Amino acid sequence: MNERPHYLLLDADSGARLGQAAAVPGLSAWECLDRAGLRLRTTCRGSTICGLCRVEVMEGGEALPPVQPDEAMLLGEAQGDWRLACRIHLPPGQERLVLRARGVTRGGVG
Repeated sequence: MNERPHYLLLDADSGARLGQAAAVPGLSAWECLDRAGLRLRTTCRGSTICGLCRVEVMEGGEALPPVQPDEAMLLGEAQGDWRLACRIHLPPGQERLVLRARGVTRGGVG
């Protein structure tokens, strides 16, 4: 398929495709989605303080590192396939992560 590594974002309620964002080395999923104009709910702008940028990892999650204690605290009981977009990065060699989220808005590329 030869697609560039990316994040694919789906709506958690309808399953509809909201968009995709190129995975930039060193940037979190939250940062990449934000750059692509896909705004996840947050008050801390991706600094792992608010815990609002929750995404459900639908595909590719097995390659992610384990949840760290600060992320686990913010996720509470919503763990399993749920992660904070500000804490995940596309693992080396992985083509994509498929994520689902609620409350996504679209904005201009910033």
